[in-house]
Amino acid sequence: MPSFVLRALRRPLRQLAAFAVDAVLPPVCPGCGAPSPRLCRVCDQGLVRRAVPGCRRCGEPVLVAGAACGADHRELAHLALHAAPWRYCGTGGEMVRRFKLAGDAGAGGAMVRAMATAWRAAAGDDWSRAVLVPAPLHWRRLRERGFDQTAWLARRLAAALALEAACGTLRRVRATSPQGDPRVASRAANVDGAFAPSRSARIRGRDVVLVDDVLTSGATARACAAALRAAGARRVAVLTACRS
Repeated sequence: MPSFVLRALRRPLRQLAAFAVDAVLPPVCPGCGAPSPRLCRVCDQGLVRRAVPGCRRCGEPVLVAGAACGADHRELAHLALHAAPWRYCGTGGEMVRRFKLAGDAGAGGAMVRAMATAWRAAAGDDWSRAVLVPAPLHWRRLRERGFDQTAWLARRLAAALALEAACGTLRRVRATSPQGDPRVASRAANVDGAFAPSRSARIRGRDVVLVDDVLTSGATARACAAALRAAGARRVAVLTACRS
């Protein structure tokens, strides 16, 4: 087998092995990996949960359930609402990194459970026929990472929420620098025109929930939402594990 093929397969095989090990070993804390049937006490104390009730648009703290927070929400242009259970710091940030960079299925499962709970509280029955669409990876990033973490989340969230997952609805049509790269002067410019609906997209007239791991500036979510709306989506929401 050519060496370049072996190099391309090495990371996916490591990810598969990691998921297999996670399935047979005793349970560990999804935040630090210490033996524990759930989040350990130290990690639980380091988890910054977003307040409930939250703003009906962005989920930020409000005094009365269902109220608006009064912010201009320009970071959520093209998006009907955003739900996320945690802040991207402490244990929440560590779980996202363990899942995305190390393929930790335990951390991913904890993210799915918290995201499903946050979505039920934020959306209620108003989005009961929505379709879940993962924010797409560029093929080069997918090859480097070995698995598509947003598609993984979307499929498991679909099962938890009894909704449809439509992986492959969006494509990343050009490679972009990581949004957190200090060389990125404008996050919005970095992802401008980076996403497009696939030819097989079937979302016209439907509500779409964009699934991602973190929302920071909202630039990626806005760019994805614009592409989904252009493809005929009725409304677009975004569901993440964390918000910065």
